[in-house]
Amino acid sequence: MGEVKAVIDIGSNSIKLRVGRFRRGRIEVLLDSTEVVRLGRGLEGGRLREETLRNGVRVVEEMVRRARDRGADPRLVGTMALRIAENAQDFLDAILDRTGLEATVLSGEEEARLAWKGAVAGRDCGGAFAVFDTGGGSTEFIFGSSSGIERSESVAVGAVSLSERFFAEDPVSEASLHEALGYVRDLFFCSKIEWGRSLVSPTVIGLGGGLVAMASVRLGRPVFVPLRLDGMRLSRENVEEQVRRYAGCTLDERRRIVGLPASRADLVLGSACIVRCAMEALHVDSLIVGINGLRHGLLVELFEADGFVLR
Repeated sequence: MGEVKAVIDIGSNSIKLRVGRFRRGRIEVLLDSTEVVRLGRGLEGGRLREETLRNGVRVVEEMVRRARDRGADPRLVGTMALRIAENAQDFLDAILDRTGLEATVLSGEEEARLAWKGAVAGRDCGGAFAVFDTGGGSTEFIFGSSSGIERSESVAVGAVSLSERFFAEDPVSEASLHEALGYVRDLFFCSKIEWGRSLVSPTVIGLGGGLVAMASVRLGRPVFVPLRLDGMRLSRENVEEQVRRYAGCTLDERRRIVGLPASRADLVLGSACIVRCAMEALHVDSLIVGINGLRHGLLVELFEADGFVLR
């Protein structure tokens, strides 16, 4: 049957489980599950909300059970929301109490490294590459080549934090959209990200649930199947078109957009703004959509640590 390992990624917007088996030099995904929990909601106050905390613990406990049913004790990692919340330790203690497992809170640099590892695994990137991962509370940029990472940067803006700050209106006003785009541009046009412009014809890979949802809208299929979207190309023109479309819709209208998961309707404008500004900062006209990010990168690392060699 082969060795089985599992990872639970506790993000600012969603909690994700991936169970994989090593087979013929590759990782075969046995189970991939996402639950939208919104740990990062209201974090400008500094604390995880009690109801959200309890719901998050419940989701993690259920995912641990599902991973164990597949024969693996999962590795648990947390990202931006758990890096900054004053009561993050309460959440981690509750998980330990309910599951017997300790969750590790990743630094921005570790998060970027694992996102890169997942994005390029099994993919022929040729020369230079740039990877960006749009999360709920942060966006990671990673630059390098086939020999490894050369630079990375974690920027404290994600779909949840941006939406809470600028998009409370329904529909969103032109002024709020303009302000949000300006805010993200100011964050992204920093020295390390601008350094990525010096890469010669890089392969640009975009990661994150919001970007995958945008690819699904571009495809226009009524059923959301992420595996079909891996490797799809999105142009800057299409990203800009989606920003305008979401900004011009009410939340109710967004929920009826073909291809858009209803759970992403309130955040997809934030995601689209971040993707648009990332492409502007990198001076690229298109990107490749990737569905294998942090949790897949950690799976790769776990298998490699046990001596498995991936092709």
